[in-house]
Amino acid sequence: MRGPLTASAIALALIVIYVVRIALFPLKDCWCCKGQGVHRSESNPKHSRRCWWCKNTGKRWRIGRRIWNRMRQKHRAAD
Repeated sequence: MRGPLTASAIALALIVIYVVRIALFPLKDCWCCKGQGVHRSESNPKHSRRCWWCKNTGKRWRIGRRIWNRMRQKHRAAD
């Protein structure tokens, strides 16, 4: 009986930590440009182009934060 209770407590703790993390740090570095906002050419360092994924900001919303924002938007629309 102690095993499932411990596993549930650990799972709940991880969920709480993740929710706090997406509340405090909603943005992360873009995986495509590695937070630079531009792609640099390997052959010509002076040549660069805008990052399509992050729209040249270098940051992207975390998946959990996108879900949170979508739920809040639907809740506000229901009222």
